[in-house]
Amino acid sequence: MALVANYRTYVAPRSELPTWPFVCAFGAFPVLWLAGLGGFAATFASLPVLLLLVFRRDVRLPAGFLLWLLFLGWTVLSATQLDTSGRIIGYAFRLLSYVSAAVLFVFVWNTRSQNLSARRICGVFTVFLGWVVIGGWLGVLVPKMSITTPMEQILPGALKSNSYVWELVHPKFAEIQYPWGAPEPYVRPSAPFAYTNTWGSHFALLVPFAVCYATMCAGRRRFAALALVVLGLVPAFATLNRGMFLSLCVGVIYVSVRLALRGQVFLMTAVGALLAAALYAAYALGVFALISARTEYSPTNDARSNLYEEAFTRTLSSPLIGAGSPRPSLTLSISVGTQGQFWNIMFSYGFVGLALFCGFVWWLALSSRNAPGPLVWLHAVPVMASFMLFFYGLDGSQLVLIFVAGAVAVSRAHEYAHARAPARPTGITGGLR
Repeated sequence: MALVANYRTYVAPRSELPTWPFVCAFGAFPVLWLAGLGGFAATFASLPVLLLLVFRRDVRLPAGFLLWLLFLGWTVLSATQLDTSGRIIGYAFRLLSYVSAAVLFVFVWNTRSQNLSARRICGVFTVFLGWVVIGGWLGVLVPKMSITTPMEQILPGALKSNSYVWELVHPKFAEIQYPWGAPEPYVRPSAPFAYTNTWGSHFALLVPFAVCYATMCAGRRRFAALALVVLGLVPAFATLNRGMFLSLCVGVIYVSVRLALRGQVFLMTAVGALLAAALYAAYALGVFALISARTEYSPTNDARSNLYEEAFTRTLSSPLIGAGSPRPSLTLSISVGTQGQFWNIMFSYGFVGLALFCGFVWWLALSSRNAPGPLVWLHAVPVMASFMLFFYGLDGSQLVLIFVAGAVAVSRAHEYAHARAPARPTGITGGLR
């Protein structure tokens, strides 16, 4: 397996790798969800791919991937700080998601044939968006329902007693919150995920894939992709998820600016008009008023700021390798390191782990900036992630979305740059090669 810096070795070999693990895990996501395994979709996709990659001799990786390999090694050092079985379980789940995302990054980087083209990747994740939208509607229509899954039946009691594991294997359709003093509970869709914030982060990260797919297709497929985004706005509004709205605004505004810089004024205007229409719809339906009312009854802003301050202060006591996992807050009922990936990484793995994690995400965003044509939407995914990581947990399938979008956008950006570069003279006669 070679780590390379120059572009000529960026071009991965074109020998075939089967795409069914990737397609099945996300295209047939409800099967895993109903089995109580939705939180392990990335792992199910990565295991067969890993076996195939191990026996290949022509696997290529970009030099920037070294940052992620170093991050994985650093998390192993941080595991020395774990002191309870519950924290070991949480650590193992997070490490599994980091490794799974890495494997799928390598898979996409080395499979650039028609079997796994950018269009097909966007198509798979557009289908995944469809399942997310359906789950959101279930949370709107039947919010009190939950599912007893086969995995829930077979897990030993010690594992089911872990609240995080229980949320994964006993999926509910919505989070129903009862802030003190609120006139009525807040019903916030979450299916097919355990938490409303997880639904919001997935929706925000999947919209660019659907829009990119729509620009690559025509007819019914284009209509279906855009219709999914529009239909998803109803459960999106119901989540009252500020982070999701801000992330989508950042992504859409960023792409609009990039389109303007490319001289695509019509597309920029169309994208801007759609964003304005969505914001007006949210205002007209009273979504912003509900968000304001919820923050009035719920001390979420103060709690988050206090947790962020505590996470930084307590990381200073173990600045190199961190605490290994989130720990109970000294002043609040929420664990430190659970309200944003940035703070989770910093508290769990120290400042070195934080630098490596952010360094790789930011490398994806920077290196994919010249992604050609509609792939600018995939470039927007790691750009949005650079903003989202301060208030969202980004692991599991969210991390896969970021890594896959980055793998496609970075590789195509380099291919595009190489194709446009003038041929270099060779030899004394200055001939071309």
